[in-house]
Order: sequence, then structure tokens, then C-alpha cells
Amino acid sequence: MGQVIGTDHYQASGYIGAAVLGQQVTLSFQDFQTSAPETALEAVLTINGNLAKRHLDLGPLPQGSTAFEMAVPPGTDMSLFNTVVIRLKDQETIVCRASVP
Repeated sequence: MGQVIGTDHYQASGYIGAAVLGQQVTLSFQDFQTSAPETALEAVLTINGNLAKRHLDLGPLPQGSTAFEMAVPPGTDMSLFNTVVIRLKDQETIVCRASVP
């Protein structure tokens, strides 16, 4: 499992795991918490946490839950991505990141 690490401006904690069933990949968040406003967060798959490079938006995080799953779009080549970034919705402000296991 990858550990969630906050940025300079935000505190965050928790873990991210990946489950692969055939062609479907699901990211599982456990004990996820952050000091950022939870109403405006989205997940993005990245290369080394760099939003300027190739990235894949996974959508908004569910509100009010510390444990949830997010499906990766079918056909995604997971070998291209190694980091999940949580950012403020529609912004480049990174709240936290975790390595994809």
C-alpha cells in the first residue's frame, strides 16, 4: 500500500492500495484524511506526481468517507503511472500524494 503524504500547505494521512481483476483496476483508499476542504477534491493518476506530464483524471472524491474505492478507466496502462495526486477540484493545487503500489 502507498502511504498518503500531505503537501506543505495541507496535512493528510491514509493508504492507497490497488486491486487488479482482469482488465479492471480499482484504487482502494483506507483511513484517508486531509485538512483540505473535502467538498472540492479530485484524484489524478500521474507520473511522479507531475501534473504537467501525462495524467489521468479519476474524478471527485466521495465526501464524508475515510474508506472508498475509485475505478481506473478500463484499458488504462497502469505501467505509465506511479503516483496518485489529490488536488483541489479544477485547480493545480496539490493537497497530497501517494505512490501507486
